[in-house]
Amino acid sequence: MFTTIRKHQRWLMLVIAVLTIIAFAFLYNTTDMDRVGSNIVAKIYDRDVMQVDVEKAVRNYQLALALGQYDLVRGLAGQAQTEDEAANNFIWNLMVLQHEAAALGVEPAEQAVVDRIKTLSVFQTNGQFDTVKYSAFLQEQLAPRGFTERQLESVMRDSLRLEELKQLVESPAVVLPGDLAPGLERLRPIDLQVVRFPASEFLESIKVSDEELQAVYHERQSVLQAPEKRSVRYVAFELTSDQAELKDRARIDALQQVATATGNFIEALTESDQPLVEVAKAKGFQVGTTPFFAANGAAGKSLTGIEKSVVPAAARIAFRLPSGVGNYEVVQLGEAGYAVIEVAEIAAGRPLTLEEAQADLRADIITQKRDAAVRQAAEVALTGLRAKMSEGATFAAAAQAQKLKTEEIKGLSVFSPEATPEMRQVLMAAADLPAGTLSPFTPSSSGGFFVYLEARQEADDATMAERLPQLTQRVLQQEKLLLFLQWMVTAREASDLKVLRPAM
Repeated sequence: MFTTIRKHQRWLMLVIAVLTIIAFAFLYNTTDMDRVGSNIVAKIYDRDVMQVDVEKAVRNYQLALALGQYDLVRGLAGQAQTEDEAANNFIWNLMVLQHEAAALGVEPAEQAVVDRIKTLSVFQTNGQFDTVKYSAFLQEQLAPRGFTERQLESVMRDSLRLEELKQLVESPAVVLPGDLAPGLERLRPIDLQVVRFPASEFLESIKVSDEELQAVYHERQSVLQAPEKRSVRYVAFELTSDQAELKDRARIDALQQVATATGNFIEALTESDQPLVEVAKAKGFQVGTTPFFAANGAAGKSLTGIEKSVVPAAARIAFRLPSGVGNYEVVQLGEAGYAVIEVAEIAAGRPLTLEEAQADLRADIITQKRDAAVRQAAEVALTGLRAKMSEGATFAAAAQAQKLKTEEIKGLSVFSPEATPEMRQVLMAAADLPAGTLSPFTPSSSGGFFVYLEARQEADDATMAERLPQLTQRVLQQEKLLLFLQWMVTAREASDLKVLRPAM
């Protein structure tokens, strides 16, 4: 499936055969088993998990993200709170998934894997599978990471396994009338008062001294670094201006010609073992050199012409690419073609001076002081309000006594179409409040606020009827998620997983 027939296939197979023989000779050499044993990371299902097994799972995790298989990543990451925790959960839960799928006879057919790959958005143009994009992905995303299309197929097979297993595990999920009660309560419009604390009102009083800047600079000096920057040499293969106007099949044929020309140049580079500049000169191709750019693609000067396409594409790979003859890579230039790149020059990272860092440091200090002032003012106001109200004062009277400006909101719910995103944040702060109570302080992009819930109104029948199916579906999804998480915990416990040393 999708396997490209290479020019030197017989020679490569001979090398692979020799390496396989050497590998078996090493693994079955009993005099060296202590070294092999030292690579054992964990035990699961009464078998050893070697470091190579962990690295394979990590590669699958990275590739799943690159392919946009977020359901697979989320499904196996569990309740992870950090990226490292998500990757660690993915490693072990992937092994559990594969074991349980085999035990239940859940094994996607080869054609199902092929069909799923063809539907991935990264491989499509105008809703159709694009072999050019597929080939470019193999070259740009898989090859630099040491992946092959077999890893791609493996990720898609795991994604299909997860889908089928979830259907089995989640099938008992049902929504009972009592499960809808909290959601129905939130459908009711509410009357509330908002006390806002705009961050802009605290800025004038904030000062930053030179001593503070010096102190923060010395505290953060180890992480205040000017990032490494790189420039690349490149040979571009693009559609001509006339070809760029082509549509449908004619455009695909033109792109195929560009891809073929790119492949021929790469083959010449590989066979000649000469610098990119020399091979390009011999073939009559022009070599360009980009200005220095950072890993995020930000360049040191304005980009012109084809550099606007080369630099963003190269930035994804250039910082993993070694310098020197023979170290080149292919990057895709949007929908217009490809470029073969190599590292031209490296500007090493260095510590920032105080003068270079002070603008950002000053802004950070101001933000921290502003946020602290906003929170302190809000907490003082809340403490005063609660004290007055505990003595029997109404919210209005207590707010007036503290000279607090209030904003009244009547008859809105989080589902109201006229509610802005900022207003929905306010409404959510009051979602679980009993009537007649104050919410905690809630930070926001503009500063922060707290609310006083006056009353909840009855929701009209039309709104209930309109929102009930959506609410039922949301609750059902939550029930399914809970069932799957519980199943995963049980299945992982049954695997008798014992981690002997950190996997990552």
